[in-house]
Amino acid sequence: MHFVRLKLTRGTQLISENLYWRGLEEGNYRTLRELPKATIEFSVRAERQGDRWILATEMVNLSNTPALMLRVKAMRAKSGDRILPAVHSDNYIALMPGERRTITTEIKHSDTRGENPAIQIEGFNVAATAKNPRQQTE
Repeated sequence: MHFVRLKLTRGTQLISENLYWRGLEEGNYRTLRELPKATIEFSVRAERQGDRWILATEMVNLSNTPALMLRVKAMRAKSGDRILPAVHSDNYIALMPGERRTITTEIKHSDTRGENPAIQIEGFNVAATAKNPRQQTE
């Protein structure tokens, strides 16, 4: 399996980024199922700004394998219920080994129903679904 990442930049500003998967045989992606589990470490910084929350989730891939289709979900910290709607700066991303990325999530305070917001991360080949182990709320 080959992974090809293309980035379009203007100077140092990233305009667009795409990741493509290519099997060694045309159209054969079966080896994706054999990818080892990736370990993702993440931290969340949550800041309330008036009637909304801004959550910055920084993720890093600690594995020697790509982490595919990572997605962040906004959750209520106590009940574990999902917070919807939530607007993410990006989602369903890939992290190559050692790569670090920050995703910003915006939610309305009223949608938290009085609970602190939290983030949960899931992915195609992520070792375990984790709730933010280190969250900082302001």
